[in-house]
Amino acid sequence: MRIKFLGTAAAEGVPAVFCNCPTCVNARAKGGKDIRTRSQILIDDDTLFDFPMDTYMHTLVHNFDLSAVKRVLITHSHMDHCYPQELCMRGAPFAKNMTEPSIAVYCNATVRDMILGDTGREIRPEIASTVKIKTLHPFDDVTSDGMRIIALPARHTKGEECLVYYVERGGVGALFLNDTGRLDGQVYSRLKAMGASVKFAALDCTYGTGSGTSGRHMGLGDVAEQVGLIRDAGLFARDPIIYATHFSHNTDLDFDGMREKAAELGILVAYDGCTVDVNA
Repeated sequence: MRIKFLGTAAAEGVPAVFCNCPTCVNARAKGGKDIRTRSQILIDDDTLFDFPMDTYMHTLVHNFDLSAVKRVLITHSHMDHCYPQELCMRGAPFAKNMTEPSIAVYCNATVRDMILGDTGREIRPEIASTVKIKTLHPFDDVTSDGMRIIALPARHTKGEECLVYYVERGGVGALFLNDTGRLDGQVYSRLKAMGASVKFAALDCTYGTGSGTSGRHMGLGDVAEQVGLIRDAGLFARDPIIYATHFSHNTDLDFDGMREKAAELGILVAYDGCTVDVNA
């Protein structure tokens, strides 16, 4: 499985759109890995994890064919994870010679309704028919073209059944925990009972070296705690690869500083364009 971090920031980006705090000023000056766009991950060139407003820019910067994406896994309805208006462009006369005739969108009921409502004013019927919305609930287990997808309960927005995902293909299992606070160990135990095995994990680290006291996000200490719970559940495969991602501009360290701190815990730090080849 090839995993590419297209974007690794929280909603405001780094530097944040209107901000002149020290972190944002430093990021603008340094550039490189300190520039973070809204979070999105590309899996094997045919699967996207989340669909933010930066998706179009990601296709340009990272040079991939958006029309070749067969499925999108959306976590929740915030605009940095779900920007459905782009789907109105998925067909003639806006797009020609597309690679795939349709796209499957896996999401919760709130996102489903958001997509239908936000695109309903503009999307042409012939384009709408190619967007296949698949509504999931926590612990739903489905297969799409050889990829196993298990939806898991996130801790994020009250009143919305936010999701995170485990995917598996070619003997490789990957766990994507963006935009969530700490999960209970029972989540990982149940995933283990479903036969999952995690070789790769990417976890929310919105608060940098701080702590996710709000319960909606995590910091590095929370990530380490979650890694311990995953390990205690027997869910990790041998020599797992573990990344922190989804960083806010409110973090206290730049990329180099965060990488150094995370390394002490055996955790890697993602950056925009970071590509990981994961073998079974």
